[in-house]
Amino acid sequence: MSGTAQTAQSLLDKATGRLSRAGIADAALDAETLLRHVLGWDRARLVTGAREFVTQAEAARFHSLVDERAARRPLQHLVGTQAFWRHEFLVTPDVLIPRPETEILVEAALARLAPLERPRVVDVGTGSGAIALSIAAELAGAEVHATDVSEPALAVARTNARQLGLEARVQFHCGDLLAPVRGLRFDAILSNPPYVDRADAASLAPEVRDHEPALALFPAEGDAYAVYRRLIPAAAPLLREGGWLLLEVGQGMADTVAGLCTQAGFTVEAVLRDLQGIPRTVVARVAERAP
Repeated sequence: MSGTAQTAQSLLDKATGRLSRAGIADAALDAETLLRHVLGWDRARLVTGAREFVTQAEAARFHSLVDERAARRPLQHLVGTQAFWRHEFLVTPDVLIPRPETEILVEAALARLAPLERPRVVDVGTGSGAIALSIAAELAGAEVHATDVSEPALAVARTNARQLGLEARVQFHCGDLLAPVRGLRFDAILSNPPYVDRADAASLAPEVRDHEPALALFPAEGDAYAVYRRLIPAAAPLLREGGWLLLEVGQGMADTVAGLCTQAGFTVEAVLRDLQGIPRTVVARVAERAP
């Protein structure tokens, strides 16, 4: 690295070119995000201070992060957080990075739970806790539970709960799917389970394939529908009458997952599409029980 003083703008220009050549689709945005992270500036500060010189230590730190991003390490791992719903969540290689499309599940759940005074909810496979904590933050009266088979993931989720002041509002449980909460009854069961077929691993972006936890991406059984085949029948008896099951699904999976819900006695109320028009969230309701 040259010892010549560099402005924020010159660093941005060089980094954008470097990331673009490395195949990063949002090269300019990623370069800006990394520089703001290093300098502790917001976007307005970066605009007004673009011609200011940065220290050699700041430049070195920035170049190091750009090198890692060019090697396709996820941007969220470099800055340590990801925005989701209304909050910033700590993310590490132990958890799936929250995606914007998962906000559809949160929005759908909130719309159905809002009329209830004290709904009881469980997020299955919580990872970073983004779904469970978003629900808890919006519904002050909710009793929220979250399960995951990964203790390292739950450690991240608990940290997010503390940082958001929600540690007393969400109960975290380590175990497979609904096994840790089998003695409870819920108004809603939510899940964004692993649904990537291992045969499709080579087609994933390097950021996902090489850096996100395989446990959160690929069902252990190999079949993309394996978790749904176990979770959906297990969910039905744990839901109160009229309770909801909301599931995120991969592209092309909605019809099969909806069929699994119907087979388990659910009524499929809706299949919600993401901003790309992909059917992304299956919303089902437990059938009313006979008197």
